[in-house]
Amino acid sequence: MSKGMHLTRGRLLILGMLVVGIVLTALGFTERLLGACGLDGLDSRNEAYLESSFERSLRTFAVLSTIKVGLAVVEGTEIGVGFGIEVGDVVQAAYDYVDIAWKVVLAAGVLLLATRTLLESVALVNHWVLAITLAAVVLTVLTQGAPPRLARTHRILREAALFLTVLAAACYLILPLSIAGSAFLSSRITAPSIEEAESGLSALGEELFAEDPTADEGLHSKWTRTKEQLARMASYLKQRATEITVWILKLIAGYLFDCLVFPLALLVLLFWFTKVLVRGLFE
Repeated sequence: MSKGMHLTRGRLLILGMLVVGIVLTALGFTERLLGACGLDGLDSRNEAYLESSFERSLRTFAVLSTIKVGLAVVEGTEIGVGFGIEVGDVVQAAYDYVDIAWKVVLAAGVLLLATRTLLESVALVNHWVLAITLAAVVLTVLTQGAPPRLARTHRILREAALFLTVLAAACYLILPLSIAGSAFLSSRITAPSIEEAESGLSALGEELFAEDPTADEGLHSKWTRTKEQLARMASYLKQRATEITVWILKLIAGYLFDCLVFPLALLVLLFWFTKVLVRGLFE
């Protein structure tokens, strides 16, 4: 072995620890150790947050669907030429806002479900990623100080080890911490606005589209009652147009930040910080 490839006692100790780490990781001991150090608790909190958020999005989606269908029916109802046009104009604006919120909440539910699936998938392969990462680090240490003909091989192995180390950190820390951070930011920033919007929209749905247990009616009575209901709905939407708009905007902004802005921003920040830290260690 050349002088540049001489394995010192310190390097042999590092290699021995890495090999032991590979064996323990492949057998699952490292996974249990990291779980006992707090990762299991972090995963449980993330799972509870994603499940509760998904269930909340389903409830909100159901409320918005009821309002959307009701407004669509009212908009298409024609009772009197002038009266029908007036009601349609009032309902159209409310329907457009509700339709946007309906699409946003649907997309948010898909993102929450996809995130849960991603976490479950990562949990199945993260220990193998860690084992491969440790193996790449072993090869990097072995080729450190290599002769000129192996220098390029060492650089390739070092970049591969750097990438795999960041990937392993993403599986074990970056992804879970980004979700945990999103849950914290959501509870402090967006949760009150979302709860206010959901409460207001639920009350709106009950006020406008609650089922009427009226018994059989004649044609004239039913026509009169329908016209009165449409007039009441138009008046209600006019009076609370600003409030309804604020609820919709708060709901849209809250779900966008909870499901997209917060997790992506934290993921990018943690990924960048980890990459800088790992590259410094490798250097």
